[in-house]
Amino acid sequence: MLHQTHIAFYAPIKPPDHHIPSGDRLIAQNLLKAFRICGADVKLASSYIAYSKRHAVEILQERKQGAIVEAERLLAEYSKMNPKDLPQAWVTYHPYCKAPDWIGPIVAAALEIPYITIEAARTGQGGSEDLWAPWRAQAQEGIKKADMHLVFKPTDHAYLQELLGYDETLVSIKPFIDAENMKLEEPFELPESWSNKTPVLVTTGMMRKGKKLENFKTLSETLGKVVADFNLIIIGGGPEEASVRQYFSDISPKQVHWTGQIEHRDVLRWMRSADFFVWPGWKEPIGMVYLEAQLQELPVVAYKSMGVPLVVENGKTGLLSKEDDTSLLAENIAAFIANSDRCKEMGKAGRTTVLEQHGIKAAARRLDETISRLL
Repeated sequence: MLHQTHIAFYAPIKPPDHHIPSGDRLIAQNLLKAFRICGADVKLASSYIAYSKRHAVEILQERKQGAIVEAERLLAEYSKMNPKDLPQAWVTYHPYCKAPDWIGPIVAAALEIPYITIEAARTGQGGSEDLWAPWRAQAQEGIKKADMHLVFKPTDHAYLQELLGYDETLVSIKPFIDAENMKLEEPFELPESWSNKTPVLVTTGMMRKGKKLENFKTLSETLGKVVADFNLIIIGGGPEEASVRQYFSDISPKQVHWTGQIEHRDVLRWMRSADFFVWPGWKEPIGMVYLEAQLQELPVVAYKSMGVPLVVENGKTGLLSKEDDTSLLAENIAAFIANSDRCKEMGKAGRTTVLEQHGIKAAARRLDETISRLL
C-alpha cells in the first residue's frame, strides 16, 4: 500500500501549478490528487521546465545543464533530511522529445529508489529532417532507466515496447479525471437573440499556433458544410484569437457567442448551456476536455484520432469520424442537430461512463496496486 509512502513528483513540460491552463497541467494535478487518495505523501520535487518550443541544440544544452544543476540542488537538500523523510519513489509525468527528464534518473539513482514514468511518449515532432532527434535521444536515455512505465495510450505502449525491447515494466492505466467532485454546473443564460429551438454547439481550445489553430480551422470548415441552423459558443483566448475569429467570419455574428478566456468553472457552465460539444481533436493525445464535456452531460462530435477514442465511446457517448473527413464530421454534427432526444440520451450516457470508468478513485486504486508491487 502507498499509505504514507513518500513520493517525489515532477513534470518536465510544466509544473502542475503553472499559470497557463492545459490538458497536461490538468492531468498532472489529477495525478497528485490520485496519489493523495492512496494516502501517499506526494510532493512536487521541482518546478524546473525542460520543455522547449524550439529544437535548437544550444537550447537543448542549456536545458540539460539547468536540469543537472537542479538535480544537484535537490540531492544537497535531501542530504540534510532525516532518512525516513526521503522520497521512496520518483514519479515523472510525460517525458518526451520536447521535454526530456534529466532530473529524475539522477536523483533516483543517487537515492537508490524506483524511477517511474507516466505517459512517456513519442510525439509527432520531426518531419523528414527530424530536427528533434537529439532531443528525442535525450528523452529516450532517461526513459530507458525507469523501473516502471504507466501508460495511457496503446500507441505509447507500442512505442515503449519497441524502444525497450520488452514490456514487463509497462502498465496500462485509463485516462481519468476528478469526476466524483465535478457536479453538474448551473448553465449560463444564452444570448436573448437566440431561439430556444435552435441547437447550441460549444467548443473550446487555446487559441495558439500549431494543432490548436488547425483544429479551429477544421471546425470552421466543417461547420460551413452544415446546412441546418445552429448557434455556436466558442470558449477560449490566446495570441491567435484574431485568426480564429477570421476562420468563423462566414458564420453570421448573430449565431456565434465568444466568451474569451475564462475561469475553469465558467467553461463548465457554458458547456452546460449547450446541447453538444464539438472539437475535431486532430492529433489530440488524450483530450481531457472531452471527459469534462461528458461530465456536463454533453455528447461529443470529434475525429477518431489518437487518444480521442480512449475517452469517447463512438455511438454511445459521442459520434467519431475518420480523421480529416470533414464531410462525415459535418454529418455527425447535423445528426445531433436533427435528433435532440438522441443527443440527450448520449449525453447522460457520457456522464455515467466517465464516472464509472474514468474517475479518480478507480485511478488511485490502479496506482496503489501497481506501484505498491514495485516498492
